[in-house]
Amino acid sequence: MDSSERRFEDKWVRGPLNRRAEPWAVIVVAALGVVAFSADGRAAEPVEGDPVAGPPREVLQRDDEIVDVVVTGKRVGEDPFEADRAVTAVGPRDLREGQPRTTPEALLDTPGVFVQQTNHGGGAPIVHGLIGPQVLLLFDGVRLNNSVYRTGPVQYLNLVDSLSLARVEVLRGPGSVLYGSDAMGGVIQLFPHQPRDARHMESPEVHGTTQIRYASAGKALGTHAHVELGAQGFGTLVGGTLQSLGDLRGGRGVGVQPHSGYGATTALATLDYRFSDGPLHGWRSKATYLYSRLDGAGRTDALYDKQSLRLYDNELHLFYDRLHFEVDTLDTTIDLTPSLQHFFERADNISLAEDLTTRLGAVRDEVAVNTLGLDAGVETKLIADRLALRYGGMIYRDRIDAQRLERSAGGDWLARADQAFPSDSGYQQYGAFVSLQGAPVATAAGHRVQLRGGYRIHGMAGAAPAREALPEVDYSFLGHVFMGAVQYLYEDHATVALTFAQGFRAPNLHEAVNLGDSGDQFHVPNPDLEPEQSDTFEALGRVKLWRLTMSWMGYASLLDALLIRENTTYQGQSEIGGDPVRRHINAEGGLLWGTEGGLAIDLGAGFTALGQLSYAWGEAEHSDGSSEPLSRIPPLFGSTKLRYDHSLPRRWRGFVETYVRWARTQRRLSARDEQDSRIPDGGTPGWWTWNLRAGLADDGHHRLALGVENLLDRRYKYHGSGLYAPGLNVLLSYEAGF
Repeated sequence: MDSSERRFEDKWVRGPLNRRAEPWAVIVVAALGVVAFSADGRAAEPVEGDPVAGPPREVLQRDDEIVDVVVTGKRVGEDPFEADRAVTAVGPRDLREGQPRTTPEALLDTPGVFVQQTNHGGGAPIVHGLIGPQVLLLFDGVRLNNSVYRTGPVQYLNLVDSLSLARVEVLRGPGSVLYGSDAMGGVIQLFPHQPRDARHMESPEVHGTTQIRYASAGKALGTHAHVELGAQGFGTLVGGTLQSLGDLRGGRGVGVQPHSGYGATTALATLDYRFSDGPLHGWRSKATYLYSRLDGAGRTDALYDKQSLRLYDNELHLFYDRLHFEVDTLDTTIDLTPSLQHFFERADNISLAEDLTTRLGAVRDEVAVNTLGLDAGVETKLIADRLALRYGGMIYRDRIDAQRLERSAGGDWLARADQAFPSDSGYQQYGAFVSLQGAPVATAAGHRVQLRGGYRIHGMAGAAPAREALPEVDYSFLGHVFMGAVQYLYEDHATVALTFAQGFRAPNLHEAVNLGDSGDQFHVPNPDLEPEQSDTFEALGRVKLWRLTMSWMGYASLLDALLIRENTTYQGQSEIGGDPVRRHINAEGGLLWGTEGGLAIDLGAGFTALGQLSYAWGEAEHSDGSSEPLSRIPPLFGSTKLRYDHSLPRRWRGFVETYVRWARTQRRLSARDEQDSRIPDGGTPGWWTWNLRAGLADDGHHRLALGVENLLDRRYKYHGSGLYAPGLNVLLSYEAGF
């Protein structure tokens, strides 16, 4: 047995994903399955829809007022009030009225989600205290996370613009059993606009939407249009978005923040065919292509102290075809989703003169990732629908090409031999899952007890060729995770759920292979890494009483093998280009807990009061026995809102709302936070902003929205962000449909 095989076997024996909770977790999950299988009650009926793709588009996109279903918590449609996990949907009305500049900013009022922005073109959601590749991004069920995603805050969620989306869902808490690696803090799923169901269209129908948005603080202008054509089962949608975003003006005393503007382009096309009758009734094929590009997104947190500017160009091509089959004789639905992605990132690290404009020289890193993926999801109903069995698997394979270039002022780009990733590096993930759900108690009075358990086996492998002064890299892992939930429901009035869920994130090529400048450090490889892990306990409750709706969630996560950076040397140097030499290691465990709640009160006469708050607390435990706060933990934050809705003559309706967003001071800092130029000395000050929105809409042909953010022009930033948030900002959008 050679050394690489022995290392693989050793890691399997040690079980990098097999944690302390495993023995009793196996017993709990097995018991849940036995009880659910033998129960006399009926399993909760899921809303009609594809197990992976989610419910029909009519539910997801056409209803402007409420979100009827969510799909990310179980990979099948369910009533959000009855979900046993904390799943929040940002629906069509939220996206229109909120006028978010980016998809990350669409999540600003989502409980448990704190959006950090290193640059204006970025936006990294912190979900239950975890960030970056610890949160899984999905586009209509297809994984977007790849093996070169950087550790920590990243801008990749902004690659899909909010104008091209029908909705966004956020699962807060581990989702690794259903989705695999990276789903430690949560899962963010993006649903694009889709064509209408054309099964019953006898003659061709054409529909379309055009939209324009403007924001004054950054002189941001965005335009979007899409056209739908449907007839006799065929539905087609073609659309696109163009955005130009200028340098952002911060609050009072900040002024215009240089190098923060950028451009963005998106194109989206879908061809959908649904069989309406015959032996293939219910079968469906939906092919989708997404193109997205960000140009010149500047990172300026090192602009003043190091006279250094970092510019990012990102590009994404994604094609997938979702094949949906229904086998009535087996009471089974099957979804197969082959996908092909091309991800490209260019990072220019530019040295500037004292005027912060003249370019003295630059180093350019380019990396391209081609990903082949296959995802399968199956749902089978057993014992007269008393048990819902969901199972499936996935495999994603990355192939990486990279180069590093350098040029002096006025010179040409010249290739260097020390690229960040060796070309022909590879990475793959594969796994299979099973989930059981049943309701052993279901009374005529509306009381139900529902049980759910799940298991996943998951593997990964990474490899990179040898390069000068660095050996070949070859590493792999295989392990498993569990989850279990027990839930009580009383009609649509109350639900209480207790959940245990395990999460993990396998080390990617950025941590194991990347070599070179990473913004504030010189990163060197370390292939001897293991997956980050979490064991999370959740309790949630929801109540509807008369005109009052309340929700609450509490969670506690035991963390293990978290990746941190330690100082090291490279070719005998501890510092290169003024930056410390560092590498990633598994050296941190700890505890992360938090709570979040929401409240909505129907005050009558069209008035509604809403509020939500979130709090997280984290403590890291180092291998030497010392402890400190976890890095980038958000402060206590939330929002309150008063809204008025009114119906107007001639089928028009309007709304007016005033709301306050706020965050407390965050002084609990790790040693890394204290050295972070994005965080002020002593911590990030607390803040609050007063904001207004208003809108007017008819029955789908015209919509006008107006917003005024930060009415008092206050100076503030979100904790860990590299630039200040907008000052006084006027938002205006108009949408027309036909």
